[in-house]
Amino acid sequence: MNERDLKYFCSLVETGNYTATATKFHVTQPAISAALRRLEEEYQAVLLTQANHRAQLVATAAGRTLYIKSKQLLKDVAQMALEVHHANEQQVRLGFSNVAGGIWLPRVIKKFISVDLLDQVTTTVADSEQLLVDLRQGKLDAAVFSTLVPERATDLRVSLLEEHQMQVLANVNSPLSHLKTIRATDLQGVPIIARPKHALPRLALEQYCQRGHIQPKIVYEAATNALVEGLVA
Repeated sequence: MNERDLKYFCSLVETGNYTATATKFHVTQPAISAALRRLEEEYQAVLLTQANHRAQLVATAAGRTLYIKSKQLLKDVAQMALEVHHANEQQVRLGFSNVAGGIWLPRVIKKFISVDLLDQVTTTVADSEQLLVDLRQGKLDAAVFSTLVPERATDLRVSLLEEHQMQVLANVNSPLSHLKTIRATDLQGVPIIARPKHALPRLALEQYCQRGHIQPKIVYEAATNALVEGLVA
């Protein structure tokens, strides 16, 4: 058994076709057939059947088991290659979301400078969803991101760093500026400068207003928190 034979076999199960598999890997059909024979000889089992030479290949019970196990094994092998390559680079890869990055990136950089390891860290800024994808694909070692609900994942170790209440910025001339706590109903009909729809502050605002059964009056979407502050001021 080798990695190449398993890749050919998984493709045969997925396509049900020798020609499609051979085309995908840029090899001949006899090469694909030989790989299947090697696997069947090794496991002493029929792995794929075909009603006739024009019919689709169908996995047997043994074939389905090998397919499931092979997919996981190939994934693990690819992950292992990534991790070995990364270990050789001697770099710590950190990701930050736009919101969390503004708070945590300076702290992290300061810490690496204090131990003279800044040249061994690389940073990436992306949205939270992309950071999670990159973590699972082994492209990042760790990520700091903001979320309305604590992330629950069995394949990642998640640590809560800190919690923040949602804040509403109000111009000093606005009646809102005199309130200690702003309820959702206080925002009814108030012109609001908000972050874009995908941004965490916007999601928090919409959920808060939804609880008060009101529709926020968004008059402008600002790309950054700094722009929001400037326009409100």
